[in-house]
Amino acid sequence: MSKIFAYTLTDQETLENVFDRGDCLMNHVVMPPGKVFPKHPTDAHVYITVMQGELTVILEDEAPIQLKRGQVGNVPKGVVSSLSNITDDVVELIVLKLKSDIE
Repeated sequence: MSKIFAYTLTDQETLENVFDRGDCLMNHVVMPPGKVFPKHPTDAHVYITVMQGELTVILEDEAPIQLKRGQVGNVPKGVVSSLSNITDDVVELIVLKLKSDIE
C-alpha cells in the first residue's frame, strides 16, 4: 500500500477532500437534516456512495430519487443536479469525481 487516506469520523456537518490527484478526487460529506446543495451542473462524472442515511437526488427536472445506505448513484458530467437531506437523520456520503471523459 503506497498511501493511506483518512477522513473525519463525525456526525457534524462536513465537506472535506480526502484526496485530489487532478483527474480523480474523493470527498467525504456529512449532511445534517435539512441540508441542501443547490442545483448545479456537475464538473465531472460523479459517483455518490451513501454510507449512512438517505439522500435525495434531483437530476435536471426529473422526479427525486432516494439513495439509501449501501447504494451508489452516478451523476453524469454536465448534468444539473441537486442533493438534499430531507430526513430527520444525518446523511454521510463518499463522493468520487472522475474528471476525464472515461467513466
